Order: sequence, then structure tokens, then C-alpha cells
Amino acid sequence: MKQAKSSILIAVFLLAAAISCRGHEAGGTPPDFTVTDISGAKLTLSGLKGKVVLLDFWATWCPPCRAEVPNLIDIQRSFKNRKFVLLSVSLDRDLDAARKFVADKGMDWVHVIDRQAGGELAEKYQVEFIPSTYVIDRQGKIAATQLRGSALKDKIADLLK
Repeated sequence: MKQAKSSILIAVFLLAAAISCRGHEAGGTPPDFTVTDISGAKLTLSGLKGKVVLLDFWATWCPPCRAEVPNLIDIQRSFKNRKFVLLSVSLDRDLDAARKFVADKGMDWVHVIDRQAGGELAEKYQVEFIPSTYVIDRQGKIAATQLRGSALKDKIADLLK
């Protein structure tokens, strides 16, 4: 009897773990959040339903992140007048350097540059490496993860059709 209860508890735990991880992959529902961007505006992910959202985790000290900046600039320019939001979450420790980098590069989209908020979001999304991207469709579901370059732009274009 004791072994049966243990087996049931383990099965329930594994099911709960599988369900909680489901939100971080294509087809899953992403964890909701409310953040304040660098302009001081509050933004809630669930409030963006009806728009395609690119959630991008990055840092200025990350060479692959820096290499992706021209692509993100192109994506923002291509889709900014459509139902699209690019939201970059900085995982920088030097917040002033991150703000300067964003301004110098002309990265004119929504940025969260706040060590605590960035860390909390990275934990919610189980970010293990950067750059790390999540494309969220108009229904609020994750449509793709970890895309870069032309594959990222093509996916967003497809979702905006």
C-alpha cells in the first residue's frame, strides 16, 4: 500500500512537471508577467494578446546576442506598423552600459533593463542560454523558440499574415 501511494505521488509529480514545462515550448502558454520598460511604461504579456510578440533574452556582453542586433533592427523596422511587439529583456549586470548600447545602436523597441525583473523573467522562462527567443502568436501561445536570423523573421512574417 505504501509503495502504491509513493508510485502515485511520483506519477503526479512527473505529470505536474511535464505540464509546467509545456508552457515553455511551441504550442504552450507562456508564463504571464508585468514589467516596466526603460521608458517607465508598464507592460503585461497577457495584455498583448492579439499581437505577435517576440520575447528576446540577451545581454551586451554576449557575442551571439550582439551579432543578432542587426537582424532584430531589421525585424522591428519590417513589422513595427503591424500587430507586432518586440520585447528585449536584458540580463546585463551593468545597466547603464546596457541602456547606452540600446541608444547607440538605435534599438527602438520595448526594453526591460532591470536586473531583478530580467532575472525573474529568465527564471520564469527557464532561460539556460542567451540569446534566447520566444515567438508568441496572436492567441497568446508560443509559436516557436530559439529562432534567429532569417528563420526568426520568416516565422514572424508568417504569423502576421
